[in-house]
Amino acid sequence: MKRKSEQFLKDKLLRYQNNELAREEKTIIDDWFEGERLASADQFPKNEPDAEQVRLEISARLHQQINPAKTYKLPYHWLGIACSLFLVIGIAIYYYPQRMSNSNTPLATEQVFHTPNGKMNKITLKDGTEIWMNAGTTLRVAADFSHSRERKVYLDQGEAFFSVKRDTLRPFSIATKNMLTTVLGTSFNIRAYPEAKIYQVAVNTGKVKVARKNNKQWSLLSKGLLKGEVLTYHSLSGKTDIAPHHAKLISNWRTNREIYADGLTLSEIGAQISRQYAIEVKVTKHENEQQKYHLTLPHEDLKIVLQRLTIATGMNYQLSQSQLIINPARP
Repeated sequence: MKRKSEQFLKDKLLRYQNNELAREEKTIIDDWFEGERLASADQFPKNEPDAEQVRLEISARLHQQINPAKTYKLPYHWLGIACSLFLVIGIAIYYYPQRMSNSNTPLATEQVFHTPNGKMNKITLKDGTEIWMNAGTTLRVAADFSHSRERKVYLDQGEAFFSVKRDTLRPFSIATKNMLTTVLGTSFNIRAYPEAKIYQVAVNTGKVKVARKNNKQWSLLSKGLLKGEVLTYHSLSGKTDIAPHHAKLISNWRTNREIYADGLTLSEIGAQISRQYAIEVKVTKHENEQQKYHLTLPHEDLKIVLQRLTIATGMNYQLSQSQLIINPARP
């Protein structure tokens, strides 16, 4: 029986090393190691008598935690794991130090995704959530995404459309600097390009909560942003606008790569052109920065797009292979 138990746990620990365990099983072992603070090989007993003593002590602790007066029963599979865990320390002598010290098998780290200018990307997370990333976007997925109480990703900069797999027990949140957007299961677009000085959330389906951190205190910008609503936080003024809007038009970039320039200055439109066409864009200084434009630019040949922009804004331009210079219409 002892050999079977030891072999059972050896197999479990090997699968733990290879990150092949189910979430519940991995959590049991993670919690055990964390609780016992076995962070280095020096803490493990070096001979079998000492290891056996550790097993006995751990077994006693486990028995103290089990209340025999309870009338409910655990499934046999989990009861077997719980009763056999006292062997983990002895077996971990051979496995856990290697896991901690072997640089070729590092512990789980966050995943980083980046789309360069001129490109788009779609990723699917382990929970089934789909994310479309616009040009010039950087997104990170937390290392504990699969087994933590909250599914969390970090939108460092850029624009992304999220179609979140619903899980009422594990909320999904997107952190962007001092902003936090939280949902259970919905679809929405977030725009957070640094030069735009805004944080924008456009909801396609479901309900979205948006909060902002200021001086270590969180304040709700919206406790329930609904379908068709768009929240825009202006970082320069600190103002928040929430209004029914064309949420689907804002996220059209993921299907046809349109530039939806609603309420943007010419400099902001130039920044979007720069990302979509991977070209340097400069707007000369005599732009009227108060002038906002409301237009949609299809993803066509750049010269055709610039012709449309010229008609809509009165600007003129110089275009080379590596650079676009936009000269706004003089007031």
